[in-house]
Amino acid sequence: MKYLNIIIIAILFGGCSSTRNLEKIENHEVVFLLYEKSEFIKKSKFSLMNGVSYYYQFNNKKGEKSDFFLTYTDYDDLTDLEKDIRKKIKFKINKSFLKANKNRIITNDLINQFGVNRIRRILYNARTIFFIDKDEIKGGEVLVRQVKYSYFSEE
Repeated sequence: MKYLNIIIIAILFGGCSSTRNLEKIENHEVVFLLYEKSEFIKKSKFSLMNGVSYYYQFNNKKGEKSDFFLTYTDYDDLTDLEKDIRKKIKFKINKSFLKANKNRIITNDLINQFGVNRIRRILYNARTIFFIDKDEIKGGEVLVRQVKYSYFSEE
């Protein structure tokens, strides 16, 4: 019985800490999103003249479905490319960043826990979104890209 009480308390506090983490993320203008392979996320990659576009379809275990684009290109359009202005931010950081900032990064677990639509609202309200693809972590370095957010709306 003693162990059952400890487990229940740990679950309750664990849920509270996740809620606090999401509230911290919601209140920031800069959001980090970590992509990890999952049966609930589909990734497509397209090559364009001004860079590469990624399309992600996020679902969660509750059956919610929500399509949204996270697009990375070096420039937003060909005019910016020709004039070499407003280049998107892309940089590498140490892998320890993920562990040190785990409370500020949207992960698959947060998407499953709070729902895709709540995460969509966070992304919509963010001024800057940085995207980390776990597949691109090499040699202890993490590639971080500034991405553009857009979504589909069903009517």
